[in-house]
Amino acid sequence: MTYMYSSKNEATIYEKIIANKGSHAINKILMGTYVNATAEDGDWYHVITAGPNGWIHKSDLSDNMGIKVFFLDVGQGDGVLIEVGKYKILVDAGPGSNMYNYLTKYQYSYLLKEEKKIHIDYVIISHFDIDHYKGITEIINDTQFTFGEIIHPGILKFAKKDNEYSTGLGDVIEEGGQKYLLNIYDDLLNINEDKEFNRDITPFLRALKYANDEGRVSTSRRCQKGDFILNESIEQKPFSIEVLAPITEHTSKGNVFPYWKDDGITINGHSLVLKFTFGSRTFLLGGDLNTESQKYLIAKYEGHNPFEVDVAKSCHHGSSDFSEDFMALVNPYATVISSGDNEGHSHPRADAIGCAGKYSKSKRPLVYSTELARSTDIKKEKILFGMINLRCNGSEIFMSQMKEVKDNTDLWDSYKVK
Repeated sequence: MTYMYSSKNEATIYEKIIANKGSHAINKILMGTYVNATAEDGDWYHVITAGPNGWIHKSDLSDNMGIKVFFLDVGQGDGVLIEVGKYKILVDAGPGSNMYNYLTKYQYSYLLKEEKKIHIDYVIISHFDIDHYKGITEIINDTQFTFGEIIHPGILKFAKKDNEYSTGLGDVIEEGGQKYLLNIYDDLLNINEDKEFNRDITPFLRALKYANDEGRVSTSRRCQKGDFILNESIEQKPFSIEVLAPITEHTSKGNVFPYWKDDGITINGHSLVLKFTFGSRTFLLGGDLNTESQKYLIAKYEGHNPFEVDVAKSCHHGSSDFSEDFMALVNPYATVISSGDNEGHSHPRADAIGCAGKYSKSKRPLVYSTELARSTDIKKEKILFGMINLRCNGSEIFMSQMKEVKDNTDLWDSYKVK
C-alpha cells in the first residue's frame, strides 16, 4: 500500500479505467485529502479515501499534505482545527459540544475505532470567554484525548459572589492616567490563587488538573507578542505560528495588561492574535479584538504592519465593534466569519460583512460564514452544522464548503484565493 495526498483541489475519483482513461466520475476530494493506494494501472492508482473509493490519476497525487484548516460551525463562537505536518492544532472550541462531536464522530473516529488516543499537539485558547473555550473542557475531560501544550493569553475570570478584587478579572491599578490589570496567570497547571474563579473557569481548570494527573497534558504557558508557538520547516517550506498580541506594559507592579473601560472589552481586547505562515501564504486568527484593542495595536506597532495576510478570521464573530483602519491593515483576499444563532448579538453585523469585502486586496473578495455554511434536514428536523475548509500547499490556497444538495461528484463549492 502507498499513502499519499491529493495535490489538486476537487481531484476526480473514477469508478473504473478504460484504455488508460477515467470512466464514470464517482467522487471529488479536496487538496490534501489522504488516500491509500491499493492497486496500480498505468497512470492511475486505485485508492481508498474520503467518500466513494476508486481510481485517481497519478498526477493528482503528492507525498505532501500541505496545511488544512477547518473552520467549524460551533454556533455562536469560534472553533478552528489545523493539521500541518505531524501537528494537530486546536484553536478554541466554541461554547458547546460541536467541536467534540466533530473530532470524535468524524475527523478522528478512525483512531478511536482502532482504540488509539487522539493527540492534540497544541490547544490554543484565544481568551477565556465561554464561546471560545468552554467546549475545550469536554474534550479535556475525555480520556480518549492526550495533549501537548495548552497555550493561552493569561487573563481569567473570577466568581461574582464574594469577589474581593476590584473587577471580575482581578485587581486594577492606575498609573500615568492608564488603568492596568494586575492578575496575569502563566502556567494553568500551577495557579497560586486563593480566590474563586467563575463557574466555567473552575471546571475547566479542574479538568486540566485531572488530565495532568493522568499524564494526558504535558505543559501550559502564556503567550504574548514576540513569541513563536512553532517555527520550523515542514515539507521543505517555512511554517510558523507567530503571536502578534497581546502586549504587556511595564509598571511599578511589573509587566501587566492595560485595563480598558470594562471587563468584557479588556478580556476580548487581549485575545491571542496568531499569524500562521506556510510557504509564501499567511493566515490571521484574531480572537475577539475590538475597536479599543485594534487602535492600541496599531499604535504599538508604530507604522509596522505584521497584520496583512491572505486569509483572516473576522474578529469577534462579525461584530460592529471594529476599527476600519485595522481591517485595512489586515487586507486579506478572504475572510471567515464564525457566528451562530444568538439574536442578542445579531452576528454577523451588516457593516462587518460590508467592510470585510471593502477592505480586501482581491477584486472579488471572498467572505465566508460558518453560520451560512450550515443547512437543515427538513425531513429529520435536524441542523447540519457547517464548515469552511481551507487547503494550502504553500503557494496556492483553496477554500471550500459543502453544497446543501450532496452529490459526491458535485459536492464542493470551491474558490481559489486570489
